[in-house]
Amino acid sequence: MGRRRALRRRLVAVILLLLSVALLTLYFREPSDGPVHHAQERALRLVAPLQDGTARVIKPFRDSWNWVADLFDAQSQNGDLRAEVERLRQQAARELALERENDELRGLMKVRDDPIFPRDVTLVNARVIARSPTAWYSTVTVNVGTDDGVDLYDAVVNGQGLVGRVSSLSPNAAQVTLLTDQDSYVDSSILPGGAQGLLAGSVTGDISLQYVDKSQRVERGQVVVTSGRTASIYVKDIPIGTVSEVAQQDVELYQSVSVVPYVDFHTLDLVMVVTR
Repeated sequence: MGRRRALRRRLVAVILLLLSVALLTLYFREPSDGPVHHAQERALRLVAPLQDGTARVIKPFRDSWNWVADLFDAQSQNGDLRAEVERLRQQAARELALERENDELRGLMKVRDDPIFPRDVTLVNARVIARSPTAWYSTVTVNVGTDDGVDLYDAVVNGQGLVGRVSSLSPNAAQVTLLTDQDSYVDSSILPGGAQGLLAGSVTGDISLQYVDKSQRVERGQVVVTSGRTASIYVKDIPIGTVSEVAQQDVELYQSVSVVPYVDFHTLDLVMVVTR
């Protein structure tokens, strides 16, 4: 029985195949107005309205499905784009941070080679790890201390100029009072000319040179450096800033000189402690 069914199926398949070949041969060989062509046209006329109606019924469902598929695809692409944008943003931030740090390191290397620092001076690399939480005191904390040879009142510099002085210590950290602090005082000179004064910070963060002799001619743009007097804790000629304004402090004796510091205290990061 099984063999007979298999033979019948094969026979039917062969007959259908031969019939198809014969119809195709007849279709291509007969003229366009032949009976096979006419039969095809009649079949298309009968089927076309059914196909058109079916297409109209299915179209809303097909469009809805395509809309949902496009929505999910767009959301997926949007998520991928957001992730890529975030990755590029982080990469750009890292590159900018590295570029800034490289600039600071190059500045510190210039400081290390600066001849203003005598042979008995050692420069200890440090990084700012904390800042004063109040506006009344301008201080930062660096990651070096007594274990690194740092002493109280050691000067602190960076590639731009004088930062401040060490005001308190622990074995592995030090608090630095910045030039802008109201308790900061530095013996300073104005170049050229050599006019002397006492650089003082303030509650507002501004710095000015006090007690400059009125007889000394001071102009905007002149450079202010540490004076390096015998009693001073600072090495001579460390850059501080430039003169921005000159005002009379006392009509008879002194003039007050406003100074713009070289150091950007808002972005302070890498510094050096000047130890002797």
